[in-house]
Order: sequence, then C-alpha cells, then structure tokens
Amino acid sequence: MEPVSIATGEYIYELGQQISYLYFPESAVISQLYFLEDGGSSGVSIIGSDGFLGLTALLDAPKTSYWAIATVGGSALRIRMEEFRREFVKGGPLQKLVLTYANARIMQLAQRAVCNSRHRLEERLCSWLLMIDDRAHVAELPLTHEVISQHLGTRRAGVTNFCNVLRDNNVIAYQRGMITILDRATLAEAACECYGKVQ
Repeated sequence: MEPVSIATGEYIYELGQQISYLYFPESAVISQLYFLEDGGSSGVSIIGSDGFLGLTALLDAPKTSYWAIATVGGSALRIRMEEFRREFVKGGPLQKLVLTYANARIMQLAQRAVCNSRHRLEERLCSWLLMIDDRAHVAELPLTHEVISQHLGTRRAGVTNFCNVLRDNNVIAYQRGMITILDRATLAEAACECYGKVQ
C-alpha cells in the first residue's frame, strides 16, 4: 500500500472509469455521488476510515457507475486492484473482512435510499452532518451549502435556511465554507432514525 494525499473536492473516480486502485481513507472522507440527466445529484454512501473505496470493482464491476469525491480532504492508503484481488480470492480472514464490510455498505445504501425518500430535509441534513463528522478527523468541516445540497439531492436554499436555524440555535457554527458542530447531542436529536441505524 502507498500513502496518498487527497484534496477536498478532488474526484477519486469518475463515471465509467476503470478502477485501478482501492483507496483506504485514513483522515479523508469520500462520498459516492450519482448525477441525473437533469443535472441533479444525490450522495448514496460515505466512506471514511471505517471502510474502503473500490468495493464494486473487487466484486467484478471493473468500471464505476458513480462519481467518488473527497468531501473532506486528508490522507489515504491505496493499493493496486489486482494485488488486493489476488489476496481476496485466496479466501481466509481478508475475504471474510471484505464481505462483512460489503454487507455494511449494502445496509448503508439501503438506509440512505429509505432516508432520501421518506425523511424531511432537516432530519437528513442533521444525519448527514453527523455521518461526515464521525468519519472526519478535523474540527472544522469544509462544507459549503452548495456541496451539502449536492449530496442531499436538494436545493441550496433549503440547506441554507436550515443551516441558519442550526446556527441561530448554537448547534453549528459556519463561515466561509467551514462548519463546526457545537452541540452533537442536539444535532442527533434532530436527526432522523437513519443516523443511529447507519452508525
């Protein structure tokens, strides 16, 4: 494995790209985004030091069907896909660990799908902020309202309105594209049930 530095906003994979490397975030947080024909987008999974990027390629889908972007920049380790695959197909503890992780990712994807279709924006925003914060290793999260709306698949105005409510109630602080969570307990109370299940 080799260490790499990933900048906030950097695309790790682009749609249809051949996956040559698996990425294991250390301090970086990577999101998988899907873009629609109308220009809209939605984030479907968040990967931090709790997982790795490139699972679909390991399971024989060599090209991406999504975009992977660093929501929070930081460090990661990467390994060539073929090297990791050689160890994976041998079975044993590595294969078991990867399959356990695959199950957790499938659960996260399913929960996010339910969340996006059933819960209010305010609840989804609180859950998403907590999920990013859980995986980030920085006090200030480099998140603009535009980035948040892109990940939540909603209009920026709605994100701005609710961020203002959270700021006015001293739950978060934000300025110049940086958000700091001041009161996790209140944020968790306002989050939908999905946060606890994904956590």
